[in-house]
Amino acid sequence: MFLIFTGFLLSLLIFNHGEIIQSAKITFSIIVTVSMLLVGRHVGQTTNFIEEFEPYNRFMLALIPVYVIYANIFNVGYSYSASFTDGFLTHSRMYIAPILIFMGIQYILEERERSTFIKIVDAIIIGVNIAILIVITRRTSIGMIVVAILIYCAFNTKVIFKMAMILFFMATILVLAYPLYEKPLREQMAERERIQNLETYENEGRVRETIFLWDHHNREQSAMELFFGVQLFDTESFGVRYFGIPRPIHSDINMIIYSTGLVGFLIFFAFFSYYLLLGNNSISKPNRKIFYPLLAMFLVVLLPGRFIGTFTFGPLLMLLLTATKHGRKYKLKKRVKLKKTRYRQLVPPVPHEKTVAKSLSN
Repeated sequence: MFLIFTGFLLSLLIFNHGEIIQSAKITFSIIVTVSMLLVGRHVGQTTNFIEEFEPYNRFMLALIPVYVIYANIFNVGYSYSASFTDGFLTHSRMYIAPILIFMGIQYILEERERSTFIKIVDAIIIGVNIAILIVITRRTSIGMIVVAILIYCAFNTKVIFKMAMILFFMATILVLAYPLYEKPLREQMAERERIQNLETYENEGRVRETIFLWDHHNREQSAMELFFGVQLFDTESFGVRYFGIPRPIHSDINMIIYSTGLVGFLIFFAFFSYYLLLGNNSISKPNRKIFYPLLAMFLVVLLPGRFIGTFTFGPLLMLLLTATKHGRKYKLKKRVKLKKTRYRQLVPPVPHEKTVAKSLSN
């Protein structure tokens, strides 16, 4: 299935490309990203990947705030306001944070061998990351976390109370730390007035691009464009034509239909169904409560975008999905407590070597 998928994309790159550098760049980034499905399957079958991934997850969670602080000190990258920057983790690149946050929360809930101090430190780091997502005003990132937590609790009802306690602790951190990020948040929101007014959502770019895409096919009446796409992963001309600026298509579903047509949409659907939906009955129960929240995150991203063309979170998400699906049963170590007994255990004495030798000689 992987060969069919990559062969189709490479064929379109040869015969139906747009600006060749742009089309090739996104095409090869997609191929590398989906190849992590194969890597994740292999890693999951050969190692206890979820358990071994914990220290790397903690490291990356801690690295994001460090990078954002560095970016603001040295004015790296840009954001909506001049007083705050998230470096080059702009827009959809920051979707890596919700994935790490969800994994971090489930490690706190499930890892019984870690000390309370380590869990508190993890919760503080997660809270700092959530504060950063609030400041950069990324709605999709917050939605990813909320959906993942709800599905996780649905598959693991025993931890609902613990989850509520963790979320309350993090909310307390956010409230107490509000003076630290109040100013950048206000300035960010001043530049993002559109997301505060529900009446403007009908003019949302992703809604309008869907209408424009429909109008384009109605106007052109081209069977080749309808079935095999207009031009592969080069949609800036579409933005110039309908938005007046070189705005690429944001929604992944719209991007797939515009770039690869209805045939490409069916191939994408069959490809991800093959690797992520078929055979899910064989997923172990401990792994299932991690797999489905991650899958929901992937589906949430596809609607607003942009999984296609973003190289920060896609490979990690694909790796985690198949490593969890095909992984060994995720069973963390538990502390073993020895019970004290009133009576000593009677153990038969071990005969001395000389005694054994004498008995054998007789």
